[in-house]
Amino acid sequence: MVKNVGVYLRISRESGEGRDTLLSHRTIAERYCRDKGYSYKIYEEVISGAKDIEERQSLNQLLIDIQMYEAIFVISTDRISRDNYYTQYVAKVLADNDVYILTPEKLYDLNGDDRLMFDMLGAMSSQELRLIAKRQKRGKREGAKRGEWVQGVPPLGYTRGKEKKLEIVESEANLVRMIFNYAESGYGIQSIVTKLEGHKTKAGNQFTNTAIYTILNNKTYTGSIIYNIKDKKGKITETIVMKNAHEAIITNEQFKSVQQAIKGRMSGDMDTRNRSKGKVLSMLKDLLYCKECGLKMGFRKDSKQKDAIYLKSCKCGNRGIVEHQLITSFISEFEFLQGFYQNEWENALKSSQSVSKDTLLQQVAELNKSQDKLNTRLSRAKDAYLDGVFSKEEYLKSKNDIEAELTKLSNAINDLQEQVESMDKDSISSEYKSKIEKIEQFYKLYNKEDSQQYLEECNRILKLIINKVYYARVDEKVTITSPLEGYTEVEQGDFVDLFIESK
Repeated sequence: MVKNVGVYLRISRESGEGRDTLLSHRTIAERYCRDKGYSYKIYEEVISGAKDIEERQSLNQLLIDIQMYEAIFVISTDRISRDNYYTQYVAKVLADNDVYILTPEKLYDLNGDDRLMFDMLGAMSSQELRLIAKRQKRGKREGAKRGEWVQGVPPLGYTRGKEKKLEIVESEANLVRMIFNYAESGYGIQSIVTKLEGHKTKAGNQFTNTAIYTILNNKTYTGSIIYNIKDKKGKITETIVMKNAHEAIITNEQFKSVQQAIKGRMSGDMDTRNRSKGKVLSMLKDLLYCKECGLKMGFRKDSKQKDAIYLKSCKCGNRGIVEHQLITSFISEFEFLQGFYQNEWENALKSSQSVSKDTLLQQVAELNKSQDKLNTRLSRAKDAYLDGVFSKEEYLKSKNDIEAELTKLSNAINDLQEQVESMDKDSISSEYKSKIEKIEQFYKLYNKEDSQQYLEECNRILKLIINKVYYARVDEKVTITSPLEGYTEVEQGDFVDLFIESK
């Protein structure tokens, strides 16, 4: 005789169910138990029926408490689980404890004739889940190929429009542009977070380092849709890239420029990056590396002379130097950089790139053909399995091999397309023009009478155009006196030897 009932209520947001559905189910369950005169306790959760049982906290608690009840109540049997493996597991626990399953329509005795009906319902529910998942996966894949947004909540700056494509939310987009402009100007992620105090993310939270980093690495802002299709193990089997799928918030050129700036700031291990934090003592902070061993070199204040700054000696024995002498040598070398960029700019614009560009486009076309052939092979392998020609193991091996090749091809096509875009003359012109403008900005600050006040700004700009400055303290200097004849002059003394590695 049933007296005590454990009520299990589950809704799934993935199926579009909300709190109203949960409230409705709770009302039905409570009315049912009251009408029957049952004592009951409710266990409820919001989770997909396809999730592993380990993630189903309320269901697990009900199974732990199962000896307290003669029956459990569910709105329908598929609320227990849509995975037949877990459905059978729960059924065994209930049967072993002689616990019935109650629904608004029927009582199931799992130790009696009802077990067959229950098992059939579980199998049908599991099959329905597979079909739904398959349709959803296919729908998302085709939607992504049409340039639709199929990846949940749109990123900051966008909303999903009536045509399922992303549309700009101007108030949010201005914030995104601000973030990219800060990053392109050389501000670090933590500095950007500080500057955004008072602003909120799409979810209404304060900006964090992770939130800023995610935004700066999101190619959606360039107008592209990138959708990764994964298998059950989470392995990416295909990447769909649709360019010009929606209106861009930033240009491709700015995105690439920001990636370079981030890469420069994020280089090195965590210890090195943590050591680089702190006050800017020199405009070359975080840029100096030992020419002898490659280690990063830092600056220190003199303990006796308050205003004296020194480059610290390297662990390998490479001697340090007074910072102002280092800067004098650096400026002498840096003067060549502007001329170098100007020269490279002119050469890049003069050189004909049509042949190499055509070659790249031809390679893309060939890879697309290979992709089509692999998709045909995948389809034939599936047909062979369904016709009984392939065993399940043979089909899965063939499927995994083909999908791995498709992933490689997809990545190769994306790389080639980016190379084609980077060869555009407007893009090249914009890149070199930006570098020359940054050099001019640096000189404006450096040449001011109170230039010491602008150390941080100078350092920020230099990091945008310089990757590393290699330093060595040497006892002799070799000067080429006649390049044609190869004559050189060797001078003994104490010299600074620098090599500037530009970005």
